[in-house]
Amino acid sequence: MIAIVCALLTAIGFYFSVGLGDQWWLAWIAPVPVLWFAFGRARAWPAFFVAFAASALGGASILRAYSGSLPVPVLMLAIGGPALAFAASVMGARRVQRLVGPVAAMFAFAAIWTAFDFLSSFSRAGGSVATPAASQVGAPLFIQTASLFGFLVITFLLGLVAAGIALSLRCRSPAPVALGLAFFAANAVYGYVRMAPPPGRTMRVALIDSNSMFGPTERYDRAKVFADIDAYVAEIERLRDAHVSLVVLPENIARVAPAWRSDAQAKLAAAANDVHATLVAGFDTYLDGAQRNVSWAFVPGSAQTVTYMKRRLVPVLETLVFTPGPGPVVLANGVGLEICKDMDFERMIQADEAATHPELLAVPAWDFGADDWSHARVAVLRSVENGVPMARSARDGLLTLNDRYGRIVAEARTRDGFRTLIGNLPLAGRGGGTLYDRIGDAFGWFAIALSLLLFGWSFAPRRKNTAAGNP
Repeated sequence: MIAIVCALLTAIGFYFSVGLGDQWWLAWIAPVPVLWFAFGRARAWPAFFVAFAASALGGASILRAYSGSLPVPVLMLAIGGPALAFAASVMGARRVQRLVGPVAAMFAFAAIWTAFDFLSSFSRAGGSVATPAASQVGAPLFIQTASLFGFLVITFLLGLVAAGIALSLRCRSPAPVALGLAFFAANAVYGYVRMAPPPGRTMRVALIDSNSMFGPTERYDRAKVFADIDAYVAEIERLRDAHVSLVVLPENIARVAPAWRSDAQAKLAAAANDVHATLVAGFDTYLDGAQRNVSWAFVPGSAQTVTYMKRRLVPVLETLVFTPGPGPVVLANGVGLEICKDMDFERMIQADEAATHPELLAVPAWDFGADDWSHARVAVLRSVENGVPMARSARDGLLTLNDRYGRIVAEARTRDGFRTLIGNLPLAGRGGGTLYDRIGDAFGWFAIALSLLLFGWSFAPRRKNTAAGNP
């Protein structure tokens, strides 16, 4: 009975914080019940299954958005993979607790969980989209250390604090929780200091979207495509007196045939000139011998259309249709171009920003409705890691403007009719200059090394178990 209660409590915590959850504070305590159970007298296999079941049940929140859209094997992997990693982390920490001690077990759980999070980010299908670190984007104060070590340091802190609480409850010792809270406080202090400078100059940005004004995206229909473009152009022209400098439309508005691509681009370029603003819009077209998901950028006064081709594609839904393109692309005025799922891949974005140093990112996107905030916050993490503001326009999602610290400057949910969001986006220097941009995956490799060290230590010969506080 205790095992079931612990599994359900952790599952509830994960369900409402990670994945599609939005209660950031729950992520700090969600692992505690399962860890408390595993650190007790429970046998190994029951402890493993409790941890796996708790994580899998909590991770099932993604079904609200992706059930019926993604293939069943993809969904099973998306739920079962993180659950297996969490259970293995719990069991590794349990062994270290029994054979080394509670403080070592704290760091073992945090390091092993982080190591699995790091390894999963190499997935060509998902990148870091499933990281528990994204849960903290709702509290920007706690994610600023990502600018030092990337998103993995947030996963590490979540694990360290939760393990400290569980071990103090199990061992009846204040030391583990005190140590965990010290790290929590240090992270918060750094966040406060980093976010303290007042905003400098700003750029006035407009995001425009309609959930219903798109397509077709699987065949060519000139009349429908130009009707959609004309509708967007009409909305853009409403911005004549808004004094915006950048307009971002969503991803894949329509499939544009090569024969009339120049006509479509001419209409959009004229709209950009009309409002004296850079325009970034997503389309689907045949280019360089393959079907591409592209972002077109139009700079006022320039006759050239800048084209960026999406590099990271949604498994099955896009990989069966599109071919990835090259990159990165940054406009002469400092606007960097990315598209939707590109932002799930921290390693690629880090390389982009370190190489090109954009002033901000313009990101057309297309989400799945129920995952609006959960997918947006993964992109926001990239802003913090690389110190670059972002303007993201997502059909079936959110229109969001965030600064380089991950603070949401303006936000609006999209709808069937047109929605326009206008805000002043703070700019502060160029992206790509954080410590993370210089050291890249160093913290991930550190987590792997620490995991191996602590787990290996548990196999060291000893005459007796001297670990304090073991049951």
